[in-house]
Amino acid sequence: MLDLVLRLAKRRPHVRLQTVRLEELTPELTRELHAMSNRLATEDLAHFEVHAKSNDVVHVFRRRDTDEIVGFQFWRTMPIDLPRSRVVAGGKLRMDPEFRNRGLHLLSGLVFYLSERVRHPRTRLYRISVASVLGFISLTDTLASYTLLRPTATDRESVAVRDVFAALADESDFELRDDGLIFVDIFMTEETLGRYPAEFFERAAARVYRTANPDFRTNGCFLGFWFRFTPTNVLSLTRAVIRKIRRSTP
Repeated sequence: MLDLVLRLAKRRPHVRLQTVRLEELTPELTRELHAMSNRLATEDLAHFEVHAKSNDVVHVFRRRDTDEIVGFQFWRTMPIDLPRSRVVAGGKLRMDPEFRNRGLHLLSGLVFYLSERVRHPRTRLYRISVASVLGFISLTDTLASYTLLRPTATDRESVAVRDVFAALADESDFELRDDGLIFVDIFMTEETLGRYPAEFFERAAARVYRTANPDFRTNGCFLGFWFRFTPTNVLSLTRAVIRKIRRSTP
């Protein structure tokens, strides 16, 4: 799947993607991932391990020259109470600032989606996300459509999606709140946020996030949102991945 996307992009990034299933995730690699993560957003190791073990797969990005970890994304699928449907849940995402804006996290998501599509061709796939402000902006900017989590909505689809978020929160020791915020007890460091210019936080997606989670800098809460892998969303995401890889790779 990865080779297919890279052939479309006609580029090969200066990193390699390592797929590690849960049963292959060693204590040593877990500590290595936590150390990389903790430089960007503070979190104790025990909390990190709980989240890691609730996932199926982690995509680890390593430099091709030094093999150093420069980013990772956890993934899992979950059941949902809708006909012929299943949920793709993106877990913790971290990326070294030097390797941001290269489409690597989008590439990870697309590769995982394509692998699930091959395994379950007749299943309707949803994507849910518990997102920091940075993760929210980087993903929603590439989509044709998405929906913020509304835990109090009563239509069947919204209730089914809320139940999946609730199950995810319980497993990860998070707290799902009625306003759609999810307390994750993770705090973005000022150093990380300071790497972005003021105008970054004035982008349309940033304003949506700030409206829904105005105290995101200090409250330890992330924002829940979801979308369906419709043809328009898949096309929009694929184009964004190809565009970013071409722009960032000579």
